[in-house]
Amino acid sequence: MKKLLREPLAHFVLLGALIFGVNAWRDRDRPAPDEGLPEIEVSAGTIAWLGEGFAKQWHRAPDAREFRGLVDDHVREEILYREALAMGLDRNDTIVRRRMAQKVQFLGEDIAATATPDEASLRAFFGKNADRYAKPGSVSFRHIYFSKDRRGATLEADARAALAALAQGGDETTFGDPFIGEFEFTAADETRIAGSLGGMFAEQVINLPVGAWQGPVASTYGTHLVLVTGREPARPVAFERVRDAVARDFAEDRRLTSNQDFLERLKARYRVQVDEAALEAAAKDSTETATR
Repeated sequence: MKKLLREPLAHFVLLGALIFGVNAWRDRDRPAPDEGLPEIEVSAGTIAWLGEGFAKQWHRAPDAREFRGLVDDHVREEILYREALAMGLDRNDTIVRRRMAQKVQFLGEDIAATATPDEASLRAFFGKNADRYAKPGSVSFRHIYFSKDRRGATLEADARAALAALAQGGDETTFGDPFIGEFEFTAADETRIAGSLGGMFAEQVINLPVGAWQGPVASTYGTHLVLVTGREPARPVAFERVRDAVARDFAEDRRLTSNQDFLERLKARYRVQVDEAALEAAAKDSTETATR
């Protein structure tokens, strides 16, 4: 017996049996997948409370998409809050629930921030998002402005009458109203145009044909007739010229992706139950109220 106990093989057998026994003891009360998970219940009362909070902030009821977003945000915050409590982040800290949830989120984001991307990863990201870094297209144009304050109900009719006259060779200087901004733009991209005359105006003008008066085109000020005199298409840019911007965007993209993955892993630890009937009813009531 003593000789047997001195054998290394016997030591390994005994150690293996001990490890197996400890693991079996630890696993005896472990629940099966999806059984015994902590539950997060989004009840009808919670949904109503979320809708009331939204209405107080925005002075209107949320629509169906917004209601779904409120529920998703509530579940997300509840998960992060519970994880914060489990990690003890609430101890000796006077900042309440939302701040605690943010702490867990920041931990997930820090994981993505530690690794430095290699050149191949940056170039691959640039290849997938080349349009983001290309020099934007631009247009040169001039416009005739019609003031909605001056013309009121005749605004559109006045603009269309002027457009017809221009098509017959009319003098552009005889139409329109005084304008506080520029009347002529040279090689202006959509961002610059939007800054002067609004995004809705810019979206239309950037795609107008060259060489003929077009309109009416609405802006934040009134309406306009527009003559595009030239256009430059968007041009690609070399990776080396925008490498720093690519690196920043890559890091932000990875942070957002990592944060979402982190939340999904945490979410798998819970059994989420949403009162779908109450959610649909609340969204329906909200839509009917908005259309009255």
